[in-house]
Amino acid sequence: MASTTEWKVPDPLTPPLKFSTVQPNLYRGAYPREINFPFLKTLELKTIISLTPSPIASETDKKLYDFAVENNIRMVHLECAHLGKGKKRGVPIGYSAILEALNLMIHKEYGPIYIHCLNGGQVTSLVIACLRKVQFWSSIAIFNEFINFTSNITVNDRSFVEGFKGEINVNSKDKVDWLWVGMSKGVIGNHPKIRVTDVS
Repeated sequence: MASTTEWKVPDPLTPPLKFSTVQPNLYRGAYPREINFPFLKTLELKTIISLTPSPIASETDKKLYDFAVENNIRMVHLECAHLGKGKKRGVPIGYSAILEALNLMIHKEYGPIYIHCLNGGQVTSLVIACLRKVQFWSSIAIFNEFINFTSNITVNDRSFVEGFKGEINVNSKDKVDWLWVGMSKGVIGNHPKIRVTDVS
């Protein structure tokens, strides 16, 4: 006798466009749409960093805002200008915003984190490129990763990343394990562009 049990096939999970894992508990991609919410829920996010011209609020994007509230996700907005196009596009984000993003990304307290811009391309790539500089990646490795998510790298993009500098306050008791694997404090303390201060 044939079984009459009906198997419900679960709906497929759809990640945001250009979704990728940067490091454990750190993810990147494009602006999340409603179709992406079930997938994002599986990541058990604590923080979403939005690199967008306007903050995500109940008035601007009620569905994403409500998703964050319902899942107890902290929404962090770091303002960016609207994107230009072509090889002469400008850099729509400043170093202060990037340092703010890095402070969140390098501490366990805020992870898992999803960081996104509008299309998952230039702006998010600039932030991740600066993270890689902090991690002592070579320029070749940084720009090889960059080009995976954008159509091109402009002179402005390169100059911005190569000139990146600033101060990062690190709580070593809460620092993510992957930040400086196998590096001594002496090496980290002598970073050519980044001043690292331990605030623990």
